[in-house]
Amino acid sequence: MNSAECRTAIVVVLLVLGCGSSNNNAPGSSSAGGTKSASGGANASGGNVASGGSTANSNSVSSGGVIATGGGVATGGVTSSTGSSTGGRVATGGSTTGIGSSAVTGGTPSATGGRSQGGAAAGGAVATGGRVATGGAAAAGSSTGGQATAGSSGTSADPVKSDGCGKTPSLQTGKGLTITVAGTSRNYNLSVPSPYDNGKAYRLIMSYHWLGGTANDVTNGGVAKPYYGLWDLAQGSTIFVAPDGTPNTNGTGNQWANSGGSDVEFSRQLITLMESEFCIDKSRIFCEGFSMGGSMSYAMACAMGDTIRGVAVHSGGPMSGCVAHTKPVAYFMTHGTADTVCTWPTYGAPQLEDFAKVDGCKAPDPTLSASAFVAALPTPTSTAGACIDFTGCQDGYPVRSCLFVGPHTPSPDGTNGWVPKESWKFFSQF
Repeated sequence: MNSAECRTAIVVVLLVLGCGSSNNNAPGSSSAGGTKSASGGANASGGNVASGGSTANSNSVSSGGVIATGGGVATGGVTSSTGSSTGGRVATGGSTTGIGSSAVTGGTPSATGGRSQGGAAAGGAVATGGRVATGGAAAAGSSTGGQATAGSSGTSADPVKSDGCGKTPSLQTGKGLTITVAGTSRNYNLSVPSPYDNGKAYRLIMSYHWLGGTANDVTNGGVAKPYYGLWDLAQGSTIFVAPDGTPNTNGTGNQWANSGGSDVEFSRQLITLMESEFCIDKSRIFCEGFSMGGSMSYAMACAMGDTIRGVAVHSGGPMSGCVAHTKPVAYFMTHGTADTVCTWPTYGAPQLEDFAKVDGCKAPDPTLSASAFVAALPTPTSTAGACIDFTGCQDGYPVRSCLFVGPHTPSPDGTNGWVPKESWKFFSQF
């Protein structure tokens, strides 16, 4: 595409969605898919350019959205520690097994009240004060809006209450709230159910915007209903946080470059703040995002497997980096097969295969070649999801994928469509 064509293409793109970089892997991060160029556009040198953009339907485009002509590069990689944090998944009984790491017998009891590290405790051992990874079987064909096959899933159990339980919080629902991280003021939006009960443990969902978006877009429902449609579905059971990324270098919104692990650290400190202010169930902390927000959710699953219970990644990729990881995290992915921004299967499939492997899943086999793995997934024929639950996964750590025929969008059939329902079904099983 020559420069005149590129400018013309950029004019018609309404949202910046951040995938077409040929160098998305941060130093020290795992590679996922090799060269990544957005279909219909030239490779961005050192940046994520959505040249040619997405042909998102009217339900998925935020009016007045911004246009990215570059930015969103994980230049410094993710270097934050993946070690256990207070309340992390460490079993005090039973053996645990992590894919890619040696078995740990008995665990290291460094986080009383946490969960088992490296997966569910063998034989259903219970992490002290924590949750039982019972992993009941999912109902066959249980997908909303598409075909599905049965697989294992997690089940809910007693909450692991945070230090904020029983306290009157000093924070309340609001936009443009700030927290200082490594000397830098970072912004976020917070939505707390009303009425709020400080004796009840709430889920916490971190909801990440796309490249060029903002926390306000997520809170206001820029590409779907608030918080990608989950606020309404949660019905007062969940506290939501929408963090703001760092400003894009071309001034067209925010990004999740996660340089040096800075965005993971920002998220880590936000979670700690929420746990100290509110009554949070520490065993039910989740991440969700679209496009570069999906890549940030993947980065969180990689870096904070001791804290994050599960993620929902919509049309994402590896743009925010990924540290070496062995801790299982429940993983749900949606992606359009006609996506020309985060082009399927170069984007999305490697991250899905990564956590299918870490979570110990057997089928579709995550040890297959990239092309064979993709071929083993259901083939969509419409905007309805062709869904599959992976089988043989570690108890309590399901992996689910839903593909659809459609462009770069978080919800191919609108704000009341099947993607929000599938995402909520996935999170609420825990």
